Amino acid sequence: MQNVTPNPAPPPATPPAVVARRPSRLLVIGPAAVLALVLLIGYSLFPHRNPYEAKADAIVRAIGNNDMTPVIGDFNAVDRPQLEDRVRVARLSNLVVAHGDLKGTKEITPAGSPAGYHEFTETFSNGTLVEQYELDSDGKITKFHIGTTASP
Repeated sequence: MQNVTPNPAPPPATPPAVVARRPSRLLVIGPAAVLALVLLIGYSLFPHRNPYEAKADAIVRAIGNNDMTPVIGDFNAVDRPQLEDRVRVARLSNLVVAHGDLKGTKEITPAGSPAGYHEFTETFSNGTLVEQYELDSDGKITKFHIGTTASP
């Protein structure tokens, strides 16, 4: 018998070298640029709300609903008992309701007004009202007026 040695198995095939590729700059910058453009257009098309107008709007809506509960925290603690005067709030509510549906609130605070003073035109379907308030150092309302004309 002949001594035969089997042929050794060929070495395993080595996988092709994997070349690490950086993502194309276009693939990275493109989506970021599109997102920035969408945000910019959205910001310019949809008006952002002045926080003082939002507060004035919430107050006039609460008065119209004859329920100051949603905005009572916006008022200075010293002035809150006036908000609990149902007759007084009802009188203001009648004034607001008589002007119809609220269409919008626009701040018209004159230049040079004292710090914390804000004035608004409240536009309704049947006319306009003027709303004024003053804020204390904590951002709470200390003086408030709503009527057909500005308070002196």
